[in-house]
Amino acid sequence: PYEKMPAGSIIQVKQKVITGTYSESVPPSSSGPYGNIVDSETISPRFSTSKILIMMNLNVGASNDGNLSVTLHRNGILMSDAIGASSSPKTSVTATEFTSSTSRQFQMNVTYIDSPASTDEQSYGFRFSTAENGNMTCYLNRDNNFGGSTHTQKPISTITLMEVSQ
Repeated sequence: PYEKMPAGSIIQVKQKVITGTYSESVPPSSSGPYGNIVDSETISPRFSTSKILIMMNLNVGASNDGNLSVTLHRNGILMSDAIGASSSPKTSVTATEFTSSTSRQFQMNVTYIDSPASTDEQSYGFRFSTAENGNMTCYLNRDNNFGGSTHTQKPISTITLMEVSQ
């Protein structure tokens, strides 16, 4: 039945809902290495010609003001087509946001279409990155203060993968 689907049809959808928190001290870098793989989701394409639509909705915070960024990775390897063009000494990333308050979270959205050209299982994840003058502690699903009051919000983040027929 999948072979008869018109181009652009969604063949399968995988989603990871991240409810826990994560924190990592990330050093500044203009060329990597970036932080650790924070989280990922896997998909096994049915066809080697399929595209994978990657959507990440990440709720992040930081220990200090500055640019907090993420980079997209497939099977643990930086996706070089999913970052900005290299222009030394600038840091190439997938998405970035300026955080001006350590007691606030902000939402970072990543959307990208990949062509893995394989039916092997593919793992898509992200790493934090920063280009500030010193280390920045980057947070997922929390802010730097993460107080104990009812005003402290605890969101989810998601990684959604869709196989799209060609």
